[in-house]
Amino acid sequence: MKKTQIALAAVALVASSAALADVAVSGRIDYAYANDDTTGGGLSGIRGGNLAPNFVNVTGSEDLGGGMKGYFNWVNLVTNAGGLVNANANVGISTGAAGVKLGRVSDDFLTGVLAFDVTGGGNMGSAVSPILQFGATGAFHSNAVQLDGSAAGVNFGATYIGQDSTSAISLADNAGTVRATAGAYAGAQGDYSVKANTDVGGIRVGAAYASRSTAAAATAGTTTPVALTAKTHQFIGAGTDIGGLTVNVNYMKLNTTTVTGGNGSYPLADAITATVGYYNYADSTTTTNAGTLMSVGLKYAFSKATTAFANYEKVTGGAVAMRGNVDNGGTANTARGIAMVGLAHSF
Repeated sequence: MKKTQIALAAVALVASSAALADVAVSGRIDYAYANDDTTGGGLSGIRGGNLAPNFVNVTGSEDLGGGMKGYFNWVNLVTNAGGLVNANANVGISTGAAGVKLGRVSDDFLTGVLAFDVTGGGNMGSAVSPILQFGATGAFHSNAVQLDGSAAGVNFGATYIGQDSTSAISLADNAGTVRATAGAYAGAQGDYSVKANTDVGGIRVGAAYASRSTAAAATAGTTTPVALTAKTHQFIGAGTDIGGLTVNVNYMKLNTTTVTGGNGSYPLADAITATVGYYNYADSTTTTNAGTLMSVGLKYAFSKATTAFANYEKVTGGAVAMRGNVDNGGTANTARGIAMVGLAHSF
């Protein structure tokens, strides 16, 4: 078969598959002028993905009958250069009470914490910042199986990595070179995370736990398996709504670093919402990790889809300021303070 015929056959296959499912495209894009007070001002200027990563999400689902459905998710983060970085790519099946998906997924420890974050998963001044700083290898997992659902008023989830999901491996390759570096394992086989949350008399309560594996530094040219060091993360959160005020308190133990703090939001007017967050980092083992993170923000909703925003984030000590863009592999910057004003649109 000629290449043209193969291509046409592939297009026809995709078209026929799409016809069987409801496919939707969604996402968000934001750009802002930002100014940081770090020497050199590395983050100053117009940049995208400020409150959270810019992304495009393609989803599809099909009614299988009997309360069951099949579905897929394909989520790509959008870099400032316009490129795409895959965050999620999975296929699953679900009922009204539970579901299971296979592929690349968002970690349950991360999403467990986000249930107690008024930014809704934004990086700027949120509970995400310490997770990305001290547990970034657990944000997304490839080659995973994930279970989620609810029962007796409790929402739950669990993620298990069935195969190492980074380019680094724990054994030497055929040439005898150990392909691993310290901290390289974004998903070592056997790593897992669990989460659960519920509402008790108007008080939201939740917890999450993660077991991670980090590769020790490897010596090139040897055939000795790379040692994996176990690390654990724990989270407990609580929150409530008092009138229009939403308040959350958070406790995290990210390996040896303990993070305590909280966040809140309040509608100042029909279209204006204020947010605030404060987190204290303590670590008796690695004292340079100790520090604080403080943030304040305003959002003005022109509509359900279009929002103007202004944010200020300040960090001290070993805390690191995070932004949602995925340039430079999503690495953090060392800014002491960042102020920004911008516009976001969801679709």
